[in-house]
Amino acid sequence: MEEKKIPLSFHVIYWIMNIITGLLALVCLAVIVFYVLLWTNFFGNDLQLHVHLPGQVNIIEAGVMPFYGEDVKVELVEANARIHFFNTPAPLARKFAMVLLGVCALSFFLLWTFRQFVVNVRKGAIFTISNIILLQRISYTLIGFWFLMIVYMRVTYYYISARVEMDNVEIVSEFSNYPGILLAALFIWVLSHIFIRGLKLREEQELTI
Repeated sequence: MEEKKIPLSFHVIYWIMNIITGLLALVCLAVIVFYVLLWTNFFGNDLQLHVHLPGQVNIIEAGVMPFYGEDVKVELVEANARIHFFNTPAPLARKFAMVLLGVCALSFFLLWTFRQFVVNVRKGAIFTISNIILLQRISYTLIGFWFLMIVYMRVTYYYISARVEMDNVEIVSEFSNYPGILLAALFIWVLSHIFIRGLKLREEQELTI
């Protein structure tokens, strides 16, 4: 059987995935070092932590926007924000570091699995059991990542956002449900079943020949 030529785009994707995976491995290593340093009290009381604030914020103070000679009254609603902790307590920093470790682990596993899929396709092995398992593994990992983000956003809101008091800012409990992650997981799951069908058709064709 004549070997099919793999498009150049797969070779480009392969090298891009190698670079991204390598960079993410360095980030994960840095997070691990950071987590270890937190337990050794390396930063003392000087740690300045910036964290994405769960939920939306409404700016209570109104403003104006000039428009064709008249001032239009406006106010900022449902904005995303980051919270800055001055002299972050070590126990709080460790909790966020643990979540960051989980995100890094899932992200690295996801990228590494997709890289293996690209490697197989680059070698010409497309409709194989290995690729089907890799696609299903990616789908499961995306669902796990989605679940982690949902739990993180809600726990962090009740743990931090609900306790923060500010004069001109109202923190509301509106969270993103990250539907894009679920759609991506569903798409890849469907794609794995397409590969299953393709594998069966190839086996039937080989038996016929």
